[in-house]
Amino acid sequence: MSITSPIPVLRGSSGTVLQFDGDALVLRRTAEELRIPLPAIRRIRSEGRTVAVELTAPVGAVPCVHRVEDVSEAAGTLFADAVNAALPPRTEETETVDGSTLVTTRALIETRDEQRKRRRKIWVIAVGLFFFLLALAVGIHGEWTVAVEILLVGPFGAGIIAFGAMGADNVYRAWYLPRHGIIVEAGRVGNSQVLGGSFGTYVYTDLHGVSRGVFSKSNAPTVQVAYHPDRPHFVTVCTSRAGTAGDAALAVTLLLFGLGLEGVVITLAIAAFLGAYPGR
Repeated sequence: MSITSPIPVLRGSSGTVLQFDGDALVLRRTAEELRIPLPAIRRIRSEGRTVAVELTAPVGAVPCVHRVEDVSEAAGTLFADAVNAALPPRTEETETVDGSTLVTTRALIETRDEQRKRRRKIWVIAVGLFFFLLALAVGIHGEWTVAVEILLVGPFGAGIIAFGAMGADNVYRAWYLPRHGIIVEAGRVGNSQVLGGSFGTYVYTDLHGVSRGVFSKSNAPTVQVAYHPDRPHFVTVCTSRAGTAGDAALAVTLLLFGLGLEGVVITLAIAAFLGAYPGR
C-alpha cells in the first residue's frame, strides 16, 4: 500500500509547481520540468510567499537558485522545513559540488488535444473581450440598448460561425482523406456525449500501432475511417456523397447565418457611433 508524502505540493504563479518526489524535487514550469536531486540542494528557504531552492556551488561561485512565487506562506514554511530535514548529510566534497550540473531538464510538449483546447480557450476569451469592449464603447457613447444587443447577438453569431467552420473542416476531411489517406475499419467500443448529442465511440489502429478514437452517429459495429498517413489523428468517418453534400450545405448555411448576424452587429455599432441608430 502506497503512502502519500505529507510534504505539501507548492503551486505558484504562472502555473509553476514544486513537489517532493522521494530522492528529488520536481519543478514544473509552463514549458519544462526540472528534476533536482536532493544532493544538489544546499537548502530550501521560505521567504514569505516565495520558496527558494538554493543549490550547492563551488567556493566563491554564486549558487543557482530556483524560486517559486505566490505560494501559501504556511505551506511554504512546512515545505522548507520538511525538505531541509530530508537532505542528505553534507561533507566538504558534496558541499562544493556544482548542484546545477546534477539537475535534469525535460521539455514539456503539449499534446494536440491540449493545443486545440488552449487555442479554443484563447479564441473564446478574445471574441468575448472584443464584443464586451465594443458594447462598452457603444454604451459610453449613449446607446446602452445597442450595447445590450451587441452583447447578446455578437457572441451568438461568433458561435454559429465556429460551428460552421467545424462543419467545413469535417467536409474537407471527408473529401480529402478517402482520396489521399489510409482507409481502415474502426470497431465500436461504446457511446459518448459530444456537444449534447449521443455518438458512437470507435477505435482504429494506425500504421504505427497506436489505437485512436473517433466519433460517429452510426450504430453499426464497425465503420470505415480514413486518416492521414503523416498525421494519424487527422481522421474522418467515410460517408456517402449525399451525406457529405448535406454536411456541406449545413456548414455553408451556418457560416452565412453567423456572418449575417455579425454584419448586423457591426452595422448597429456604426449607426450608434454616427448617431443614426434606427431605434431613436
